Amino acid sequence: MKLNLGAGKLPRKGFINIDISPDVKADYVLDVTKGLPYKDNSIEEIHSGCMLEQIGDNKDFIFLLNEIWRVLKPQGEFNGYVPSTVFSVLYLDPMDKRFFQLESFNYFDIDKHAYKEFGTNYGLKPWKDVNVSLNENGIIYFSMCPVK
Repeated sequence: MKLNLGAGKLPRKGFINIDISPDVKADYVLDVTKGLPYKDNSIEEIHSGCMLEQIGDNKDFIFLLNEIWRVLKPQGEFNGYVPSTVFSVLYLDPMDKRFFQLESFNYFDIDKHAYKEFGTNYGLKPWKDVNVSLNENGIIYFSMCPVK
């Protein structure tokens, strides 16, 4: 099973498309910061396109990342994209509340100092194989796997 969180008007084929808005063509209308209705280790892939930056509250953000970690299979993958602070693309959407740079993902990576020093203190679950890249339009693409 695969989930697409924050599907918006771009549902993904082969995925269960979830969005908080009832005005889009998602399979389920759900506020994912309140939890994901799936069993532990039951999802093989989760995609999130330009949704994480819209979660303003730190507790909601950490809870969601840990929920994603919880439902992913041990060999599962969380991937998606967020706007970077490097370009003005970050300031286009007035709903964006959270900011990312390539180095922001070090706070999730079990092998990085930022995770060991801060991520664990924040209560973040560990991730591995954290890959990030920045495209020419200022969008950060990421993928990472849970450490279970």
